[in-house]
Order: sequence, then structure tokens, then C-alpha cells
Amino acid sequence: MAYARQFLGTTFAALAALILAAPAIAAPISDQAAVIYDPHSVAVIDLTLSPEAIADLEAEPAEYVKGTFSMATTSGGPEGTETPLTASPLPVEARLKGSGSFRPITGKAAFKFKFKKAEPFLGLRKMTLNNMVQDDSMVHEALSYLAFGATEVQAPRSGYAYLRLNGEDVGLYADVETLDKVALEKRFGSFEAPPQHLYEGENGHDVLPGEAEFFEADEGEGEEWDDLEAVIEAVNGSGAEPWSTRVSPYADLQEMTRMWAVEHYIAHWDGYAGHREAGMRPNNYYLFSEASGRFQMLPWGTDQTWDLNLEIPHRIVSFDNEGGVMFNLCLEDDACRRLYWEALGKVTGAVEAIEPGDFLTSAAAMLTPWQQREREFGRPERTAPQVEVALDETAEFIANRPAEARAWLAANEPPAPEEGEEEGSGEEEPPQAPPVATSPPSGPSPAPGPPPGPRHLGRSKRAGNNLTLGIGLAGPASVRVLGTMGREGRRVVACKGSAEFIAGGRKEIVCALSPAALERLSDHALPLRLRVVIFPAASGREVLVRSIRLARS
Repeated sequence: MAYARQFLGTTFAALAALILAAPAIAAPISDQAAVIYDPHSVAVIDLTLSPEAIADLEAEPAEYVKGTFSMATTSGGPEGTETPLTASPLPVEARLKGSGSFRPITGKAAFKFKFKKAEPFLGLRKMTLNNMVQDDSMVHEALSYLAFGATEVQAPRSGYAYLRLNGEDVGLYADVETLDKVALEKRFGSFEAPPQHLYEGENGHDVLPGEAEFFEADEGEGEEWDDLEAVIEAVNGSGAEPWSTRVSPYADLQEMTRMWAVEHYIAHWDGYAGHREAGMRPNNYYLFSEASGRFQMLPWGTDQTWDLNLEIPHRIVSFDNEGGVMFNLCLEDDACRRLYWEALGKVTGAVEAIEPGDFLTSAAAMLTPWQQREREFGRPERTAPQVEVALDETAEFIANRPAEARAWLAANEPPAPEEGEEEGSGEEEPPQAPPVATSPPSGPSPAPGPPPGPRHLGRSKRAGNNLTLGIGLAGPASVRVLGTMGREGRRVVACKGSAEFIAGGRKEIVCALSPAALERLSDHALPLRLRVVIFPAASGREVLVRSIRLARS
């Protein structure tokens, strides 16, 4: 179906009829903010930043600047009525976000917003605006989070917003609910920090021995990794008992297999289970720990989904390709593999039930006039024909996926549990609180890499907010660096960085200093312990450690 040709000639009355006919997919949470996370409507945001704030974002995009914010609901497209959601603009802090989707403030930049604790917006402290530049259809995120929600995976909510900066059009955005303490308490009840945490998994971070400190604690005390160390030890340990039996006290395998099943169903190659690539993936996921230390996994970054991308090998997602270490080990365990197989069957039916094809049709109709306005007055990156092609490809994927999933299910049914054997180890009721690991995990040694080569750490130098570290490599490799500093008897993150090198030789890697490290440097010299992990292109990994001392700023 040629979406763009159909919708460009559709009247606003017909558009409204299509939108009202959209499937009724109820949000699992009812609160003040629900109005801005409705994927069947587009809100309008007015962001005001001073010339000085814009200059600061040009120089340091990841640093927050001060401005004002207002938001209004709309009716009837861009020319319809705007109903303000606040009596007057609110003070806000804004910064830019994104890696592959990053755009400067002069382009269609993506944003993170923070509101004052005393002046929250609809009860929110934070907001995320994704620019959708990696999704020509502009529907993938909203549709993905509806799919997760239909399968009882605690995913963010997502709506649409049209951004004006200092009164000038920028364009259409995905307004994705930020997973922070506010969002967690709506889903799970009171959040206690410590012992609870929300860890962000990105750029190849996985639950592997020695990797806990690479995870950033978005919520909870960042220097307390005991719960994460405990699940790492369980996942990578050994013993006579099955893997799922050993891991289930630390990870909700019922929930995780549902999440992995949705990731595979929607072809989320840039998530946890969709694909594995050293230094890059797994990516776009969160680990949330209950007060007992038991983890759930939450999704993120779903713009590149609902498409098999057959011309790009690393984006081809089958239902059992290699992903993160937990997904891989789950498929090797009889009970956990059956949990995943059963979850995929339920996911297939649940996603069909929300009628994603109908949502695609109604969303495309609603967004067309906003896309037209973006192309005429804003900062567009996609033409109407490009949007049309993407919508057609998404519609084809939606139509074919149920049969593809059922064919895989029919060909890969695990053996039924023997009589007297429990089916699955991811019981819905959590067990008693597990003991917390008090020493480093003792999992299996990493796979051997290529023969030792001239890998070494060179000189380090600081320039502004970055520490640059020289490194010698024997050949192509992915490299991650983590710097830690002492605070109150603990090690806390002082800098992080990662890089891909396509050839060996003398290289440099940047470790971005944290605000806490910069604050310390303003008063004192700073001793750092640098830990560099090298993933050679062949296989294996190598860890190099050095202690340095940065002079006071």
C-alpha cells in the first residue's frame, strides 16, 4: 500500500476519522502524564533558550543548560486548537542526546529535559525527545512500546510532540517516557536507593565477570554494585544444578524471556537479545533490581525495529540468533529455552491482538500533516517518498511476522518436561531474598584470544572534560575504558569511554570525565585507576590496568 500517495491527498476530516478508528490500546498506567504519552495524538512543545545557552550546547552538547518549557495538546492537526498543559512556562534544563541519531542544536537535535523538584511537569522530573532520524516511518518506537506493553513487559510509554525552539519550527519527535525513579515507582511501587538500582546497558555492556563497573546506575547509588555482582556471579558460575535454577533467584526469567521474545518478534537488532557485537551490542536495555536484588530487564531505543534489513547482515534478527550472554545461556538450558519458546508463542498472539497494521495506518494518517509542516518550516531529514517506502516496508513486516514466528515455533519446540520435573525455573512469585555477593564473581575464564601482541597503555593527557589515553594495539579491536576514584572507602566512576579501531598500532581513546570527577579536580589532585578492556577482532578479551594522578584544575 502506498501510504504517502494516499495520505497526502486526504482531507483533515478524513484524517480525523482514521485517527478515531485507531485500535483502543489502553495504557497500563493512569496519571497526569498519560495525556502526553498517547500515541494517537501530537502535542506541541515550546522550548526557549538564550543565545548563551545555545552557544553552550554547541560547545558541550551533553551539558545541561537553563531555559523555559511549555507544552500543549492539539486537535485537528497543525492548524488545530492548542490547549496549554501549564498556566505559564516552566523553568527547565535541557541537553542534547544520541549517538548514531545525534544532531547538533542547529539541526534536528534530540533532547533530554529536567524539571525542578519543586516545579515538576505533570508529576515528571525528566523527559526524553527522540528525533526519529533513524526511523523513516516515524512509527517504530510507538508501535514497539505498545507491543511490549501488550505482553506485560514494563516498557516506557511513548507519544508524539512537535517542537518549536525560540518560536521557530524544528519538527516532529517521539516523546518517550524517561525510565527514572518517577516512572519506576508507577510500575513497581516504592523505590529504595540503596538497595535498589536501575542500571543502563549500552555499547556492549553485559553481565560478564569484571564488567559490573561499566554499568551506569541511572537510579540508586552508583558506587553500590553488590546486586549486579550477584547476578553476574550466578549467570557465569558453574555447578551441578541447571543454569535456570541457579539464576532464577537473581533474575525474573519469566519476565526476561517475554522481553527477549518481543525484541525478536519486532526485530530489535540493537537491543539485548537481538544481536551481539563486541564493544557495540548488547545495547539499549535496563536492569532494574527489586529490593531483594532480583532483576527485571526493561527495553529502550526501539527506533530501528519492524524491519529485517536483509541487506545489512548484522541487522538480520532470527528468533534464536546470538544475543546477550543471558539470552544465549537461556537457550542452552532446557527449562529456560522452553520459557522463551512459550513466551514467543504468547507474544505472537498478543501483538496480533493489538492490530499493529491498523495502528500503522492511523498513525501514518495523523502524522502526515505534521511531517508536511516539518518539511516546509522545520529541519526535515526525510522526504515524503522516503516515509512512504518505510511505511510500506513496515506494513509488509507486520503482515509476515506472525507466520514467520509460528513457523519457527513449530520447528523448534523444546521437549516437554519429564513427569515429576518442574516446567521452567522462572516462577512468577519471587523467592526469598538471595545472598548478596561479597567478593568478585568466579565465572568461567573468557575465551582465549589471539597470541599476545604489543598491547600496552601509553601516556595520558587531560584536555577540558576529557582524559585521552594512548594505547598500542596488535590489530583491529573494540576498546572500552573505565576510570574509577575513591570516595568514602568505595570506588566510583570517574570517566568512561569506548572506541572501535579497524587497524592496530598507536591509538588514542577518550575517557569522558564525570561531573563528580571534575568537581573533585576543582579543589584537589585526583588519583585514578584506569581499566581498559580490549576485544580483539578475532576473539577473546584482554584487560590492562594503570593508576594515574590528575593535577588540580
